[in-house]
Amino acid sequence: MKIKWTTKKDQFPKMQQAIAELNGKKVQVGVFGEQAWLAGIHEYGCKIEVTDKMRAYLHGQGLHLKDSTKFITIPERAFLRNGYDEGKQEVVEDAETLLSEVLAGNLSSEFLLGQIGQWMVSHIRDYATALDAPANHPFTVERKGSSKPLVDTGDMIGAISYEVN
Repeated sequence: MKIKWTTKKDQFPKMQQAIAELNGKKVQVGVFGEQAWLAGIHEYGCKIEVTDKMRAYLHGQGLHLKDSTKFITIPERAFLRNGYDEGKQEVVEDAETLLSEVLAGNLSSEFLLGQIGQWMVSHIRDYATALDAPANHPFTVERKGSSKPLVDTGDMIGAISYEVN
């Protein structure tokens, strides 16, 4: 019995090229543009000094602050960091599957990076939409008609996107 085999070693240049295309690239996921300031407030929380003008405005809207209230605190709701932490392992596993296709030359590195960005955006949006703590102030719930802290117009959650650098 004779056994014959051949080995193709011409795949290495394609693999090296794919690795070179991925080298140094990163996918940044977050809120960019107009909604970034609002995302920052919710991500890290903030403390707003109550001015006389603000106190009068809120009084006119039906929120009567005590004279001793000097600050309004918006609590931290770390939807970007926690959404990333919650979704990263699944994204890594999915990306590893696609990476073999990129190295084999069946998919482009741009496709892989874009897919990673889309997967992370999806995880973070889902996390932000489901977030229910810390709860909104009852005045806020009454005004917007929802107890979901990060859900109002949908603009901020819709602005979660990615960039490949």
